[in-house]
Amino acid sequence: MNTAQIMINRNICTLLKENKYVSISANEYSFNPQLLQSKQHFWSDWDDLKPDNYLKNNASFRLRRFAYFYFQPSKEEILPLKQTTYFQSTELNSYAGGIQRHLSHLKDSTLKNEFLHELIRMNFKQFPMSEKMANNTWKIDIHQIRIIASAEEAGEPTPEGIHHDENEFGAMHLIGRHNVINGVSTIYNNAQTPLESITLNQPMDSLIIWDPHVMHSVSAILPDNTNEKAFRDILLIGYSYAPDLKRPAIN
Repeated sequence: MNTAQIMINRNICTLLKENKYVSISANEYSFNPQLLQSKQHFWSDWDDLKPDNYLKNNASFRLRRFAYFYFQPSKEEILPLKQTTYFQSTELNSYAGGIQRHLSHLKDSTLKNEFLHELIRMNFKQFPMSEKMANNTWKIDIHQIRIIASAEEAGEPTPEGIHHDENEFGAMHLIGRHNVINGVSTIYNNAQTPLESITLNQPMDSLIIWDPHVMHSVSAILPDNTNEKAFRDILLIGYSYAPDLKRPAIN
């Protein structure tokens, strides 16, 4: 595939350099029709996520899958890394930090999904960075998350509160939301002063952040109709500069 399978009709790099975060509405994207099938397959993954076993107080509001990728931008090469645990420090994540979390892995079909790969590449092209960083290797973390709410239990997209993700850059893409009240994303400066609040409403509404410069949180979701559950599906992509990351062997 060429490098223009997914496009945005704005100069995101300049805005990100100036403001350290950018919101993108779904109608600003254009997609090569050849990606439609892989996009549909990718979207269907959210109906096959697994329980998050690290929620407190017997909560059940989060389903998820997770994986790391090796990314070589100069070759546009994306390869899955060996399945491993996910760790965040307690300083970074006061809710679930300090634990080697064994999260359900992305499905094999997802690891190879072309829409996901093109989205990783497209996001990367928006980031302001040095030529050295742009041509060296990066470690990508992928999180497929469904937050569920009911009349009995609110859904907490960020139970850790206002936080950094500890990546160089992060992208948050809405996959869908149903019967949801709230779920408002707020961006803060590093003094935790709110800068802007944004609600991702339509599939592919997105937020891109320059993580060391800003913090973020998302308000709890509730069901609009309390007789049925609400859900908010999100794709999180973290980009961490990793020039010493070894290329995984291809089976």
